[in-house]
Amino acid sequence: MHGPFHLKLAAATALAVLAASSHAEVTLNAGARLSHDSNVNGSPDLPTKANQRSDSFLALSASAVYFTPLNREQTDYFVGQVGALVSRYNNFSNLDSSTLMGSAGFYRQFSPKWSGQLTGRAFVRETRQHDRDSSGYGATAEIKRQLTQTVWLKGVADYEDNRANLSTFSSTGPTYAVSLGYLPNKDRFINLGFSHASRDFKSTTPFNTKSKTWFLEGTEKVSKNWYLSLGYAFQDNDSNFAGTAYTSHIVSAGLSFSY
Repeated sequence: MHGPFHLKLAAATALAVLAASSHAEVTLNAGARLSHDSNVNGSPDLPTKANQRSDSFLALSASAVYFTPLNREQTDYFVGQVGALVSRYNNFSNLDSSTLMGSAGFYRQFSPKWSGQLTGRAFVRETRQHDRDSSGYGATAEIKRQLTQTVWLKGVADYEDNRANLSTFSSTGPTYAVSLGYLPNKDRFINLGFSHASRDFKSTTPFNTKSKTWFLEGTEKVSKNWYLSLGYAFQDNDSNFAGTAYTSHIVSAGLSFSY
């Protein structure tokens, strides 16, 4: 997952760890993730996969998250975040990008088992292709159900409006996701999930894409403020144009710091 939607996860992580705080808190986060995509150029699977190309890319991220309780019961929180994400590809350098993002939202603990969060964001993205440089906004709604002390289910609905310099590359659309989280111990976290994203591009000929992603990620706390993560994702992509469907496998390893 790339761009602002990826950066906003830091805020949710901070709340999950520090939601019991009775005063304002700021957390600083930084991370590096190395990924390998088996079909980075999005070449169709049929009639042959011969034109599919793989590549590795490095993503560097940094963010600051501020949150403060809004009531004496400490069930409602304001959450604000600023962050940056830079991606660099080994061979396909035309896919390099840099993103700046700011977001604000509200978190509520409805009951011991139910919680939710609403967040709005704005972002600016630069690429190696001026026509694809863009800015935009988005909004996310999350609902979480604690099934046991160590297992929970989360649902996410997200909408993004991405406005590029050349309108052909502008897009709008929703993303829906569901994930199952498991915390076998205080230093280990496992996340299994599925997402479905749709995008409508503002081209002269209507162009719509759909992307389904199945993902699995494990995170281990290796020291006081350092976390190591390993992930795998399978993507199934299609559009309203015949012959454009393709799949890809993405493996990744990341190291992050939170203070």
